[in-house]
Amino acid sequence: MGIRNRIVAVVFAVAAPALLASCFSVPGVGGFNPLGDLKASAEARASAEVSSAVGVTGMTRKMMFNVMYAQIFFIGGFGADYYDLEETQGTVWRMQSTNEDGSFSSVEAERAFLKAMPNGDRWWYLSWRADGEDWEFEALMDKAQMARKIRYYNADVKRVEEAKFEEAAKAEPDSETAPPEEAQSAALDPDDLPKYVKAKETIKVGGATYRAERIEWTFYDEEEKTTYRYTWWVDPAAPGGLVKFEWTKSGSKESVKGELVSVKKGYTTKFKSY
Repeated sequence: MGIRNRIVAVVFAVAAPALLASCFSVPGVGGFNPLGDLKASAEARASAEVSSAVGVTGMTRKMMFNVMYAQIFFIGGFGADYYDLEETQGTVWRMQSTNEDGSFSSVEAERAFLKAMPNGDRWWYLSWRADGEDWEFEALMDKAQMARKIRYYNADVKRVEEAKFEEAAKAEPDSETAPPEEAQSAALDPDDLPKYVKAKETIKVGGATYRAERIEWTFYDEEEKTTYRYTWWVDPAAPGGLVKFEWTKSGSKESVKGELVSVKKGYTTKFKSY
């Protein structure tokens, strides 16, 4: 199993939220010389234009999207197509990861089904918010839930831009043009979920009460010799089905927990994607 597959296999590897919360922050240009700041700003703008023109910006945005995709689209490792959202409907999630040393970080993730296209493709909105940073994408997914292209606002050049992925069958697995990998749990057949139901419980999240089934599923990584355990609380009547989740790793204090914060309706494109 390659490194890309290992990263996605754990789906919610506890380091990822902290990574996204810190490594994606970009320091601003400051100082006490207004002309120097202006010059630096102009140079940064010119550099951003070059980066955009030669495709560097699109490449970095695809890398960001690849990291975020499984964590937002497969919230808690739970398949996005197990229980569908309605068109223009979305959910907001709050997630907290705990590291081996006991430190933790929190993020807010948002996922919305924007529009179904005549050929069966769908436009989705995906957002990741942490430490004042807000990363937003609109992604065109094919029938297999694989991203074909993404659109985003490039604040450096103040315009909406687009980056495309190749079809999964045609792209080299580790290439920059390959679509992001699915979560390991994506292989689960929705019809098999009842086999993993342990109990029915009343769950209160996001100001609502749900009568949820507690589903427990484990994944053993042969290469790492590690078992990953997922617990999902699912109410089929809830938008998207999932209302709460926990993720743990055997022999480790690392964990990730998440719960549904709110359900919204009336989403539309921010980036003129359709």
